[in-house]
Amino acid sequence: MGINHFMTRVLVCIGFICINFCAMAQFSQNKDNELILGTVDSLFSKTLNEQREIWVHLPEKIEDGKKYPVIYVLDGRGHFHTVTGILKLLEKWNLPKSIVVGISNTDRTRDFTPTNVPFQRGHKSETSGGAANFLTFIEKELKPFVESKYPIDTMSTIIGHSTGGLFVLYTYTHHPDVFDNYLAIDPSLWWDKEKLVKQSEKLLSTSTYQNKPLYVAVANSVGVDTVKVRKLRSEPTEMLRANLNFHDILVKNKGHIEFTWDYQGSEDHGSVVVPGMYNGLRSLFSWYPFPERWRFNTPKAYTAEELTTPFYTHFEELSKRFKREVKPDWQFINDVGFFIVTSHKLPKKAQAYLEMNLKYYPEESKSYVAMGDYYVMIKKKDEAISHFEKAIAIDGNKEAQEKLKKLKK
Repeated sequence: MGINHFMTRVLVCIGFICINFCAMAQFSQNKDNELILGTVDSLFSKTLNEQREIWVHLPEKIEDGKKYPVIYVLDGRGHFHTVTGILKLLEKWNLPKSIVVGISNTDRTRDFTPTNVPFQRGHKSETSGGAANFLTFIEKELKPFVESKYPIDTMSTIIGHSTGGLFVLYTYTHHPDVFDNYLAIDPSLWWDKEKLVKQSEKLLSTSTYQNKPLYVAVANSVGVDTVKVRKLRSEPTEMLRANLNFHDILVKNKGHIEFTWDYQGSEDHGSVVVPGMYNGLRSLFSWYPFPERWRFNTPKAYTAEELTTPFYTHFEELSKRFKREVKPDWQFINDVGFFIVTSHKLPKKAQAYLEMNLKYYPEESKSYVAMGDYYVMIKKKDEAISHFEKAIAIDGNKEAQEKLKKLKK
């Protein structure tokens, strides 16, 4: 069919979702009162020689010109709802608004396994070993396709469970530059007699993995403690054993690897998915929350520097992570500044916030209008006139012209 641009609505019944996250996911609502979580899109892969379906969720109220991080979810049909629900619950303050791309399966064993094992655990798996091809599809075809159609940022995350988790760790160990964040849930590292684990001994000893956060959630489906299980050789215990062996390698290389190991001994292979995704996203984006933002509620407890310096530090870190300049919201900073001067009567501390907008938005005439208004409030006429004139010089700001005229009278 070639690359195709058809888009069909995915109408998801909230009653179908068995977790509370998605009960909140009122992302958009049409005239028939149907809740819409995303769209189904499709592209033809020359690498895989087949049409591949993807499910795409966009944030609510997309801002013109703004781009968003993208989260690629393996086993898309199974995990799309969970990830979008978690985002709905946590986005804005704990997680950045993101685009979710769920990748549907055609031959799961083929795509997620890095080596060919024709017969495994009593099942035929002749097509296994296609992980390299599947990664080529994602990197060379899917990512450019998504970038061409949706407002995605440079930051990307991949999530996979079970054999999907194996693929996540294959990508992390062999091609760490493809994604920025890696989330593997109870990965099937037992595959091919732990071959990927053995390869990791050498691969992870290099410094290639700096600034590539990894989160691994591991369940205990067999009820054997982590000390005894290392001595066993039974098939049911091989997954936990392999995962523990991989953990040992991560610990050896903790000096240059940023990883979180989340052992959830009370969960099994199926139940670990939801807590693994929740904890994993919180872990990978642990740098995103900004609790110091709320100091303005009790400004008397802090100096002006203590109120505003955390903003400069935090947004410098965000800019490094997103690989572009990230600024605090202009309106938020402006509102806080005037809140502190009107409600708390602390003009110097309010001024520190308004000066922040001058620093981050020097090209915006409104930054100078706001500062002019501040100086009018504290009865510093000359400073107010100076800032209104600066606003007018930028773009002829009409509001500034009116205020300047009134001041000069």
